[in-house]
Amino acid sequence: MYIKMLESGYSGDNFTYPTLLKASTHLSSSKSMIPLHAQVLKTGFSDHVFVETALLTAYAAFGYVENARKLFDKMSNRDIVAWNSMLDVYASAGQMENAIKHFNLMPVKDNISFNIMISGYAKIGSVESAREIFEKILVRDLVSWNSMISAYTKAGEVENARKLFHRMVERNLVSWNTMITGYLDNELYTDAINLFFEMKEGGFEPNHITLATVLSSCAHLGSVEKGREIHMYAGLIGLAMNPHIVTALIDMYAKCGNINGALQVFCKSQVKDITCWNAMISGLALHGDACSALKLFHDLQNRNMKPDDITFIGLLTACSHAGLIDDGHHLFECMEKDYGISPKSEHYGCMVDLYGRAGFLQSAYRLIKMMPFEPGVTVYGALLGACVVHRNLEMGKIVAEHIIRRVDGLSDGEYMMLANMYASCGNWEEANRWRRKMNDAGISKTAGYSMIEINGRMVKFLAGDIEQVSLDKQ
Repeated sequence: MYIKMLESGYSGDNFTYPTLLKASTHLSSSKSMIPLHAQVLKTGFSDHVFVETALLTAYAAFGYVENARKLFDKMSNRDIVAWNSMLDVYASAGQMENAIKHFNLMPVKDNISFNIMISGYAKIGSVESAREIFEKILVRDLVSWNSMISAYTKAGEVENARKLFHRMVERNLVSWNTMITGYLDNELYTDAINLFFEMKEGGFEPNHITLATVLSSCAHLGSVEKGREIHMYAGLIGLAMNPHIVTALIDMYAKCGNINGALQVFCKSQVKDITCWNAMISGLALHGDACSALKLFHDLQNRNMKPDDITFIGLLTACSHAGLIDDGHHLFECMEKDYGISPKSEHYGCMVDLYGRAGFLQSAYRLIKMMPFEPGVTVYGALLGACVVHRNLEMGKIVAEHIIRRVDGLSDGEYMMLANMYASCGNWEEANRWRRKMNDAGISKTAGYSMIEINGRMVKFLAGDIEQVSLDKQ
């Protein structure tokens, strides 16, 4: 529209450029922003405070911190909005040392200034610094409270977040969503579900973020009854067809073992984005139905939809579980060639798992050596697991050497795999040595457990122990 305006002989003004610059920040590339800056200079609006602030925000959105700083230094009239914009540039980039210097130099501060600092410290996990800023606010608004709750949950201090949440005199939807998401991120799935029902009883209507979060909690618990109840509620408030909710429902039903329920949701959905397709492909992969996952991929292509890196993780996982080596190899090859998607560590991990399960350990190792970046934990873990299954001590020793060299040390699963590998080959002395090393390192094996849902209650089965986890509000 702006180009048409220029072609008609009209120029932009101080209202035009902020709108255009804001639009440019929603694009994946900064190519449109640079010519806009040139237009601003050409038309003489580069000294207008609103335009300058919009330019500052646009450069910040693309991570051009130095450019933003140069703009800020040249600004003739710096109001509180300009100061806050520059502060947000530093905080968004995680440069909190520069942010605090800038914050201390500010001639005037408002609640936005304090909230930007809290969010910035939350982003880098510095909860103590966030708390210090929070305590300095004379009159806290809802954003201040929500930002501090978010800082606590990101740092894993859920109890402090909970106390702060209950201290709030007034709450909005963001407050509830922040706390529910915090529970999910800290694997407190039952608390997330309970808080959702408390929110409903309190008269707050959830949005798609709330429902997607709580459905994810149901998926982690395997609580299909609660998930189905939330599905019905989503239909009542008109959100059941929202692509975010569709994706969450597919994921929930698939992970709870109800693949038919996932397929019904997928087929009934009239608007499906790539995340919905990915969720369904991954769900079929989880259930070992590689043929249906591949067929769905062909349907996706026929609809001229573009797959992404997540699509291929689901497809390669499906091939791995079904032992479809040729299909998996073809998909891995065509990722970059046909779709321009560079394989990530997860894709290499899937391929290593595919070769490893089929017993082609040398092929798996060659693929690891060909990786254009340092192999992640999951890649070597997949190959080590295959060495245990196929009792290949020679390859297992090579993999073990790579894992031992890692700086962050071995996990409990890796210690156990190494011990089991030697045990499976009858080398009990070496197996016991690895178990002793694990004990000496102070690492204990994470207990495995199973859970089933009975009348809305999750019952957890551990070795020699049964723990009931109530999903009721009480």
